[in-house]
Amino acid sequence: MLEIIQIYTASPLRNFSYVIRQTSSGETVCIDPFDSVQISALLKDKHWSLNFIVNTHEHWDHTSGNEGLCREFGSVVLTHPKGMDSVPFASRPLLPGDRILSDPAGLSYLEVLHTPGHTFAHICLLQIENETPTAVFTGDTIFNCGVGNCKNGGNPEVLYRTVSEIFYALPDTVRLYPGHDYLKNNLRFSLHLDPENSKAKAAMERAEGLRENEEFWTTDFGEEREFNPFFLCRNPSLSLVSGIRNRSGKTDLPTDEKTLFLTLRSLRDKW
Repeated sequence: MLEIIQIYTASPLRNFSYVIRQTSSGETVCIDPFDSVQISALLKDKHWSLNFIVNTHEHWDHTSGNEGLCREFGSVVLTHPKGMDSVPFASRPLLPGDRILSDPAGLSYLEVLHTPGHTFAHICLLQIENETPTAVFTGDTIFNCGVGNCKNGGNPEVLYRTVSEIFYALPDTVRLYPGHDYLKNNLRFSLHLDPENSKAKAAMERAEGLRENEEFWTTDFGEEREFNPFFLCRNPSLSLVSGIRNRSGKTDLPTDEKTLFLTLRSLRDKW
């Protein structure tokens, strides 16, 4: 079984890092370390070492803790094959379907997903427990009530393909662990487009009831399908379609899934 610790870094970009431990073996991985001192303090408090670092992609805010942790713990740094030259201390590429922190029986592990779009060197990690997906660590591919941008080395059409082929298919019960806390701002965008979405209104009320920078809502994909506009474009309401058309200035905009997704991504870039 995997033990998951979410670490809010209090960085300007509101990054999350994650420390995950396989309870059967004691092997530990850190996903996207931002602050090596913060992560080292947690590991020392728990008397854990750090076997691996996984960087979901090459952007500095997801790799800035690599050097300090590698020097202190001698961790092996794993990342997308296309990130081997740009991720600090990268030593081993990860291929689709590779497993990390697998228990001896092969029932509990993290499975590598190749997820280009935000960049072309992006991976996500799917948690499997007893042959069932239970959570996914999404870096900058999927956020609470949003998806990643493509401004720094990505492509929105590739991002759409990744989201539609991989994430639309995940069960409702899978928990979402993103690389940043953008929930409230993303909900504001969702309500800006579709103020009639009662689920988004309720989600905003819940989010605003959390202690700022101390409490965080771990949504699941069932919840995301109620208020994340990038998931709602698969079966859009009339009010969402109207909002997208009005905000884009394209009153004759087609309502197929791909067109709505790409238009949403463009609108979010400018919002």
